[in-house]
Amino acid sequence: MQSMMTSPQRWMIPLLGLLLVGPAAIAGPNDVAQGQALYLRYCASCHGLDGAGHGPVAPALSTPPANLRLLAERYGNPLPEDQIARFIDGRADVKAHGQRDMPVWGERVWEYPEGKGCETQVKNRVAKLVAYLQSIQAVGQHASLK
Repeated sequence: MQSMMTSPQRWMIPLLGLLLVGPAAIAGPNDVAQGQALYLRYCASCHGLDGAGHGPVAPALSTPPANLRLLAERYGNPLPEDQIARFIDGRADVKAHGQRDMPVWGERVWEYPEGKGCETQVKNRVAKLVAYLQSIQAVGQHASLK
């Protein structure tokens, strides 16, 4: 029996599926690896090597770090890239991250040696962090982002 779909319909369905899952879900292994390197440099001291919120600095904090492995439970899977990026780059307020002028959240963390005007590079770094966070999600548990 012959299929009822025409040839263009056959390739449009998978293409539509890729568009729906979003860029974080289809990030390449290089993006995830580079995101992991950024995570280890900027986030692991509080959120831990595995993202579960148990970094070496965590006991000294007044607000415990979020378990980043559980973000999909709260925000959906795949993670909403723009919303998670807003937490990372400081556009969204996260009480536990403190003031934006602190060294870890100040402008210097997102600067490049080339100087200002590298917004595309900053967005690329944040996207790689989101890709890494997507890769460590443990779906089926409960998350909290404080």
